[in-house]
Amino acid sequence: MAARAAEQALEMASPASKRRRIAVACSACRVRKSRCDGQRPSCASCLGLGFACQYESTESTNVLVRKDYLFELEQRVAANERMLQQLDHLLRGHLSDCANGEVLHPPSSAMTVRADESPHRANELEEPRDEDTSTNGMAMTFIEEPTSAFFGESSNISFAHLLLRATAAVRQPTPTVQTAADRDCVLVQSSTGRPSHLPPSPSATSSDLPKLSITTLPSTEDMDGMLDVYFDTCGVVFPCIHEGTMRKTYAECKANGFARVRRTWLGTLNMIFAMATKFDRDGDDIASAKSRLEQSNVFYKRAMELCDDLSKRVISLEIVHYLVLVVLFCQGTQRSAQAWNMHGVLVRSAVALGLQSGRSRDGLDPRTEESRRRTWLVIYCLDKLLSMVYGRPAAILDEHMAGEQTISVLHQLSPDALFDTMDLPGQFLAVSSRLYHLMSQSLVKQYGANINYENSGLDELASLQASAGFRKLLRLWASNLPSRLYLCDPRSDVLAKNTQVNRLRVILTLRYHNVSILVHRPLLTSTIRHLFRIDKSPENPSSYLIPPIMAEAHECISSAETTIEIVHGVIAADPTSRNNLGVWFFTLYYVFTASLVIIGRLLWAKHGQIAIDDAAAHQAKLLLDKAEAIFQNLNQQDPLVSSCSRYIRNLSGMCSRAGSCENPIDLPSAPTGMRPDDIPISAPNSSDTNQLDAEGLEAFGILTSEMFDPSVFDNFGLAGTGIAPDNPI
Repeated sequence: MAARAAEQALEMASPASKRRRIAVACSACRVRKSRCDGQRPSCASCLGLGFACQYESTESTNVLVRKDYLFELEQRVAANERMLQQLDHLLRGHLSDCANGEVLHPPSSAMTVRADESPHRANELEEPRDEDTSTNGMAMTFIEEPTSAFFGESSNISFAHLLLRATAAVRQPTPTVQTAADRDCVLVQSSTGRPSHLPPSPSATSSDLPKLSITTLPSTEDMDGMLDVYFDTCGVVFPCIHEGTMRKTYAECKANGFARVRRTWLGTLNMIFAMATKFDRDGDDIASAKSRLEQSNVFYKRAMELCDDLSKRVISLEIVHYLVLVVLFCQGTQRSAQAWNMHGVLVRSAVALGLQSGRSRDGLDPRTEESRRRTWLVIYCLDKLLSMVYGRPAAILDEHMAGEQTISVLHQLSPDALFDTMDLPGQFLAVSSRLYHLMSQSLVKQYGANINYENSGLDELASLQASAGFRKLLRLWASNLPSRLYLCDPRSDVLAKNTQVNRLRVILTLRYHNVSILVHRPLLTSTIRHLFRIDKSPENPSSYLIPPIMAEAHECISSAETTIEIVHGVIAADPTSRNNLGVWFFTLYYVFTASLVIIGRLLWAKHGQIAIDDAAAHQAKLLLDKAEAIFQNLNQQDPLVSSCSRYIRNLSGMCSRAGSCENPIDLPSAPTGMRPDDIPISAPNSSDTNQLDAEGLEAFGILTSEMFDPSVFDNFGLAGTGIAPDNPI
C-alpha cells in the first residue's frame, strides 16, 4: 500500500506534458506536416535538416509573439545603440584632438574663462553650430592638404634666393644643374599639416573654446585699459576706427550689461582687444610676453567665431573695420596665407561698400564721410604693403586713389577738436598714403607689378634711371613733411623719448627707408649678379654702367644700416613694447629686410672682389649682431621672431664662410675687436631654437618652407653645411 501511494504521488507531481501550440509554423514544417517549435530565426527541425527556415506572414489577428523573442530584439537594439554611442564618442574625441592641433597641449589658463572676467555676456547672439564634430558614419580621417605659394621679385624670399645662388657660385663656380632658385619668382609647395575638415585658416573652432565663451568679456577695468592702449598705439598708426563713436557704443552696451549687441561690433571689439593685448601694460615685458600672446589669441578666436561667417555674407563699415584688424593681426603671426586671403575679402567688401567712390559719401554726415575715406586710405596702404611683402600684384590700382592723393590734411575727427589745431593721426595717414603711392609706382615700374611676364624687367640703364628718379621723389616727399613729422636719424634724442609724436616720427622714418631699400634693391641685385656672374643673359652690363650701378646700390645698403641702427637705438633705450617702435611685427619686417641687404653687402665684401674689404665686412657683421640682438629683444618668446633670428643667423654664416668647404658652417661669432658698448642690449642665445615649444617649431617649419627651396641645397652642394632645415615641410 505504501508503494502504491508513493507511485500515485509521483504521478500527481509530474503530469504528462501537453503539446504546445504555436501561432505560425515555418514553411518547411508546414509542407512536411511536421511539428515546428517556432524558434526564430530557425526552428530546430530546419536547423537539423539544413533547410532554409522561413515564416510566412499571416492575416490572422490572434498571432502570438513570444516574450523571449521580444526580449532578444530589445537586447539586440540596445547593443547596436551602445556601439553607435561608442563610435560617436570615438569620433568626437578624434576630431577634437585634430581641432586643437597636431600636438596635444595641456589646457591653457588663457583658454578658459578667467575668474576676474566680467559676468556680462551678449545674450542675444546666435551661437554657431560646430559641424566638424558630427559623426559622418565613415570613420574617415582627412590627410594633409598640399599648398602652393607664389613669391615674386619684390619679396624677401626672391632676394634670399639670389643670395643663395651667389653663395653657391662661390662654393661651386660652374653649377651644372638649374634649380628653382634661378628664377626671380618662387613657387613654394608644401603641406598644410592640418586636416582638411578644418577651415582653411588656423583659427580655432568652437571646440577650442568653452561653451558660450565667444560672448565672454573681460572685466570693465581691463576693457577700458585695452581700449586706451589700442587708440594710443595701433589706432593712431591706422586711424580707420573713430574713437569717439566706438567709445559711445561701448558705453551704451556697458550700461545695458551687454544684453543686446551686434555680432559685427562685438567681433571688432574683440579684435581691438587682440591687438591691444600684444602691447605690454604691466611694465614686465619679458615675464608677460607668453601670457599676452595666449590671451591675444583667445580674443582673436572669439572674434573669428563671431564674424568669420558674417564677413562673407554681410557688407558694412563695421565688417570692413573687423577685416582690417584681422589682416593686421595675422601679419604678426604664422598665419601668412590667411593674411593674404583675408586681405582679398577686405578689398572686395570695401569695393562693394563703395569706399573707393567719392559719390558714395554724398549726403553723409562729416564724421561718417571722413571715417569711410580714412578706411579706404588704410586699405590702400595695406594693399601696397602686402603686394611688396608677398611679391604679388596689388588689388587696388593707383587710378582708384586719384581723388584721395590731392588731399593734404585730413579733416578733424578727434573728440577734443576744439583743443587740437591739427589732427596728428589724420596727418600721419595722409603722408603715409603718399609714401605708399611712391612704393606702388616703384612696384609697377621696377618690378613689373609683380606679374613676372616675359621681358618685364628693365635693362641696366633704365633701372639706374628709375632708381635715381625715385630717390629724388623720396627726398622731395621727405622735404615736404610737416615739421612735427620730420624724419629722424639714429643719433637723435627722439629715439629715447617715448611720446606719440616721436613714435610716429620713428615709424615714418622706418617706412621711408624701407621704400628706399625697395627702389634701390634692383641695383644691388644687378651688382651681385655681375660680381658673381649669375646673370640671366650671357651679356654683361656695359663697363661704363658698373660704377654708377654700384654707387646707387650703396643707397640701398645705407638705408638698411639706418634701419637697424634706429631700431637698435630705440630698443636700447626702452626694450618694452611701450617704446617708439609701434606695432612690433612691422618692425620685425623692416629689420629682416634690412638684414638681408646687409648679408648681401657682407657677401660682396668678402667674396665679390679680388681683395677682401675688411672694413665693410666688419661693419656688416656688427650690424648683423645688432639685428640678432633686436630679434632677441623685440618680442620675447614669439615663434615668428625666433624663426627670423635663426634664419638670418644661418644665412649670414653661410655667406660669410662660403669660400671654405672643408668644415660645416657654424653660427657667426662676434667680430674681434668689438667693444662691449657696441651692443648694449642682450646678445642672442645660440640655442634659442632648441628651446622652442611645439608652436615655435611649427612656426619655424612654416617660415623655412616659404624661405628655402630644398633643391637649392641639394643641387648646389649645400646640404652638408648645416644650413638647410633639418625637416623642411
